[in-house]
Amino acid sequence: MIDYEETHTGDAAILFIHGIGASRWMWWQQTHAFSDHQVILLDLPGHGKSVSTPWVSLEDTADQIARHVIKERMVHVVGLSLGGHVALELVKRYPEKIRSAFISGITVRPMSPQFLLKLQSWIVQQGMRNERHLARLALEHYHLPPDKVSDFVTNYRLLTRETYETIWKEVMQYRLDESYGGIKTPCMFVAGERESRSIRESVEIAPCYLPNAIGRLIPGAQHVWPVQKAGQFNHVLRDWLDDHHRGQLCAAICRDKKGRL
Repeated sequence: MIDYEETHTGDAAILFIHGIGASRWMWWQQTHAFSDHQVILLDLPGHGKSVSTPWVSLEDTADQIARHVIKERMVHVVGLSLGGHVALELVKRYPEKIRSAFISGITVRPMSPQFLLKLQSWIVQQGMRNERHLARLALEHYHLPPDKVSDFVTNYRLLTRETYETIWKEVMQYRLDESYGGIKTPCMFVAGERESRSIRESVEIAPCYLPNAIGRLIPGAQHVWPVQKAGQFNHVLRDWLDDHHRGQLCAAICRDKKGRL
């Protein structure tokens, strides 16, 4: 079962989905910034408090979230990296539950060279065994405050080699195709200008497949900008949500006027 928590006050719900190796802790700066909304935070299978739930696939994860987390409500979904892939699968499989999607740092074409997966996995696992290395990574790369370092180290070390390789094999082979063309949910694909080429290119490719999608490159941002540059991330996300809300209001007004004619 996927473990999650939520606030019980606010406007339309926002579901935040973290990246590989992290957990719900990474959204602490968004929880405060969007306190006017109902905020839902979860731990993906194989991560955090959901570590005992095995990772099966993106589709299986989307199904579990739809059934056990979202349930009967509608949500805005925000996903980073692996969480972005999960968010996109939610939009595809459960459009009736998703108001909009804000997707950051994903690839939409197969990555190469895939034969390096085992080596990459071994390197990651070696680094995970070194707490000092992880603490330095948290401080110097993620720019985490000291009180968040233990959350980073503890949760990252929960990621098993099997989970890592299962996820990365699926993500490395991920490809958008014509089956996504039926998605009508508003989607925004974003990437930091300091991310990999394949991620940057995705913000141009994705709108070619999804009719209601837009793409945007974020100046100066890296892959984990929700943590490193939370103010910038929150501003872009807030603008997206506000624009979507205004669009819904305008559509409702137009429908009402037509109904009166």
